[in-house]
Amino acid sequence: MRKVDHDSRREEVAGAAAKLIAHKGLEALTTRALAKELSCSIGVLSHYFSSKEEIVIAAFRWADQRIDLRMQEAVAYESPNIDSFVPVIKAGLPLDEESDLEWRVRLNLHTFALTHSDSLEAERDKNNQFRELMSGMIANMQANGHVRTDISAADITSIAFDLVNGMAKNLLMCPFEEREAKAEYLFRLIAVLKTPAA
Repeated sequence: MRKVDHDSRREEVAGAAAKLIAHKGLEALTTRALAKELSCSIGVLSHYFSSKEEIVIAAFRWADQRIDLRMQEAVAYESPNIDSFVPVIKAGLPLDEESDLEWRVRLNLHTFALTHSDSLEAERDKNNQFRELMSGMIANMQANGHVRTDISAADITSIAFDLVNGMAKNLLMCPFEEREAKAEYLFRLIAVLKTPAA
């Protein structure tokens, strides 16, 4: 079997696992349920993944790659400023059905990771990558005079990261039509980071 076919099939399994986790919870993810979802045998699944934890990590990465892609599309590459930072934050929140599904996968994995070391390491790696991306963007904005420098890029990153993660969890409990309004205060907080007018 060609590697591209193998990778494509693994991606398909990861996507199906992610949707199962998002809609029914991590406890519903069994090889039997996943095989049924994909209309294949359990033996076929074991050809692509050696354990349930490996499938869970693949589902997490599937969801995260989609969140990453949306955030990368929102990044303004030429002289980013606070106004261009808001779409990046929005892209990281569960404000529509697609991002809602991805965040449900992430939160299910968060609980799973607390008792599974490989999953915990995967989640830590992902969080560190995201923090580096955000910290670099903030440092760039500070260097260009768009963001106040009396708060370090590292501290702003930590504040934004924790706020977005906490807000995402809270938004999942709200109806879609209320989510934008509930997230609005975060965007007002971001505006405080602008460099004060001279």
